[in-house]
Amino acid sequence: MKKKILVCVMAAAVLLSSCGKEEGEIYSTETPGVEEEIYSTETPDAETEDTENAADNTTTEAKEQGSAGENPGGYGVEMIEFRRDELCDISYPKISGWDNEEKQQEWNAVFEQCAEEAVQDVGENDSVNMAFAVEEQTEDFLSMTVSYYYNFEGAAHPSAAMKSFNINMQTGEKVTFADMADPKETAKLLFDGTDGYRTLEPEAVTMQDILEYNFIWMEPTAEALEASLRHFDGETEDYGANETMGYSFRRNGKVCLIFYVNHAMGDYAVVQLEN
Repeated sequence: MKKKILVCVMAAAVLLSSCGKEEGEIYSTETPGVEEEIYSTETPDAETEDTENAADNTTTEAKEQGSAGENPGGYGVEMIEFRRDELCDISYPKISGWDNEEKQQEWNAVFEQCAEEAVQDVGENDSVNMAFAVEEQTEDFLSMTVSYYYNFEGAAHPSAAMKSFNINMQTGEKVTFADMADPKETAKLLFDGTDGYRTLEPEAVTMQDILEYNFIWMEPTAEALEASLRHFDGETEDYGANETMGYSFRRNGKVCLIFYVNHAMGDYAVVQLEN
């Protein structure tokens, strides 16, 4: 179960072992058959209300943050259309103008590989959407989320997932939740408190709902949650046997956590820390 919710972790592993919206200038990738464009958050027409809701499983605020753009740091992020047809809508980001050309190339390869792996096992009647959103972009830091939507032929229902990429733009290295917040204090807050955080999506899901589902993977203690949070954004092998997996990102200076939940609750939940 843990492995199936981590989409394209292996793509990020190549780099990670050594991992608001403004319009930007379009650059050429010099790759035949691949079009570059400013990323659009518009969701293609869906056949069912369930499909439409799942494909649009990002908040309006996130969409407003997520267009390609160029910031005062001198680097830009643009969205590359990888595949768009009646079944699939897949795009990925490309960083340009970064003075660290080696890291720029490495990260861009990771993003492109995510797109390639998203369609790797897609059947002729399967539907897959993958869309990145720029959550925060500064001279020193870049945080992006990627939302996935799947509707496989013969499956009981569509499914969705979200993960993130956080980059220190000075060093080119991955930034994890433990780099942005204190896992121990956060675990105590989420486990025992009612203030200091809020659920962004789905709004109706409570922190207790999220934790109760994740107790499948971890012990129902604040200590187990702390241990899990220390490994958020890490690789699969970083987690202990009694830990749950997840991601984090930063939006408007506030750290957000991505937890996985069951399909009835929306497949994933986003919790924003207020401190």
